[in-house]
Amino acid sequence: MALIRFETNMNVAEDRAKIVIANLTKAVARVTGEPTTEIRVEIAGNRRMRMADSDEPIAHIEIRNVDVPKERAREITQAICPVIEDAMDIRDRNIYIAVVSKRNSMWRVNGDAQLQ
Repeated sequence: MALIRFETNMNVAEDRAKIVIANLTKAVARVTGEPTTEIRVEIAGNRRMRMADSDEPIAHIEIRNVDVPKERAREITQAICPVIEDAMDIRDRNIYIAVVSKRNSMWRVNGDAQLQ
């Protein structure tokens, strides 16, 4: 079962949380081939998070237990970022993504996916 953890320093109202959950689930399912019924999403808002000494809205997303080859790292981040930008109004440069796949680990920092 895939797990998506979404954390942000913003308040996540219930209506926004439902949108984020539905759209993250669809995006990850589309890229990974996982059935939506096998994807669990956790959302944590109002976290004490800062990046580069800024109070701007930020998001950290961790996706675990998916089968994503390194060649598709950009594809998964390109599927996820618009979901967060649209639902939470967080700028792309402030979205940090970690993918821990069944094959390897990837990080997305400053718009670039990097294999670990």
